[in-house]
Amino acid sequence: MSLDDWIDPFQTSDGPPPQTLGAFMRWCLAGAWPVLWLAAFLSAAAGAMEAGTAWILGAVIDATVSAGPEQFFDGSNLALIIGAVAFFLLARPLLFAMSAASNAILVQPNVNPLVLSRLHRWTLGQNVTFFDDDFAGRIAQKQMQAARAVTDVTSEVINVVAFALASLAGSVALLVAIDWRVAIGFTFWLCLYFALIYWFLPRI
Repeated sequence: MSLDDWIDPFQTSDGPPPQTLGAFMRWCLAGAWPVLWLAAFLSAAAGAMEAGTAWILGAVIDATVSAGPEQFFDGSNLALIIGAVAFFLLARPLLFAMSAASNAILVQPNVNPLVLSRLHRWTLGQNVTFFDDDFAGRIAQKQMQAARAVTDVTSEVINVVAFALASLAGSVALLVAIDWRVAIGFTFWLCLYFALIYWFLPRI
């Protein structure tokens, strides 16, 4: 089975589409959740890499300051140098590539036809008067718009929200390792930041 077959884009749904937003999203994405969780995990791991980047750079700088530029490459820091090179040239690019591939190959190309096929299948089961009350083109347009919207929301939650939350968690952990008092200040600022988003975003 190839990667693009991990989600069956034409699997049937259980019952009609619900009328509330959350239930409707679950109805649209039913059967795809294992792959979506995998993509979210890879995105979160890539986000956590940002804190790892800062930690490794800090370790290299500390070792350079401690040993001096002349003695840094004398062999005592060989493990640190190899680890930093492997992280920046192998581990970090590979994880970011896996995260991007999971979203671009597994999620986006399959979620859109999955939602669209379910909406279309349910629409075809309506009686004739259903189509008399609206233009077929408008009905098809609404199906396309709904499928695109669900796909965009799903992709962006994986690509942005999971990545950002993991980056924040990694930043807090890094600050705790440096100085817990700085971590408390950062956490307090973060709470204020989320409060501003909670207040302004619905109004915007």
